Amino acid sequence: MGTRIRIMDLEVDLLSEESLQREMAGYLENDYTNVVHMISLDYIDTYDKNELVQQVLDRADMVLPGEKAILSAHHVDVLETGGMVVDYHCLLNLVKPLNLAERTFYLVLRNEKEAKAMYRYLTKYFPKDNILGVYVSDGNVSEETLVNDINIKLPDILLLSMDSTGQEEWLEKNKGKVNTKLCVVGGSILPLIIRDNVYIPVWIRRLHLSGIFQWIVRIPYSHFFRRRIFNRKMDDYNTKKKLRGNQK
Repeated sequence: MGTRIRIMDLEVDLLSEESLQREMAGYLENDYTNVVHMISLDYIDTYDKNELVQQVLDRADMVLPGEKAILSAHHVDVLETGGMVVDYHCLLNLVKPLNLAERTFYLVLRNEKEAKAMYRYLTKYFPKDNILGVYVSDGNVSEETLVNDINIKLPDILLLSMDSTGQEEWLEKNKGKVNTKLCVVGGSILPLIIRDNVYIPVWIRRLHLSGIFQWIVRIPYSHFFRRRIFNRKMDDYNTKKKLRGNQK
């Protein structure tokens, strides 16, 4: 399929877009649920030593880089030029080859704001009728009711995003219960997607300030800014690792 690289204490799959297309096509034809995680700098920083997260990722079918910043130590520009999967945009490149526009989705998201933003984002690429359900995890619907609704609607793809380790806990409990072919876990990458595709209020568009508005909103999530953060964290990680080695 590809190769696995270690980023701090997490392992990530590194593969070409062609390989990703082949793997995804297989997942969407399976009779059981395959799980694909997309992780970000925030995910690595927060959960790299969390035992539950480590277990869930070890059992995942695929762990993909959700943003280029986490590949900064692996010549990400060269990887991107060579057609490798370096961030969430690569999944959109599969829409036509895999006929994803004909696939159905069910969204399990952390709050109403995220739900509105992701619904708006997905309906730019897929027909509205293909989104069979949207569940907000801070709502009042029980877990059993949610699983039943997913199984009644039988989506091809389940998009899962929850706060803290909620998505990993939910997956541990319910992976064997839900009837969906592919579960994409992207809680840490959705804020990046939303920032990259920020909704511009009508009054800002009327003032022709869309470009400035987008630039200001995206600053904290720019590749340049986050690459610098990653490099500092990587230096700190290597320093601590070296100190631990010297203490043995």
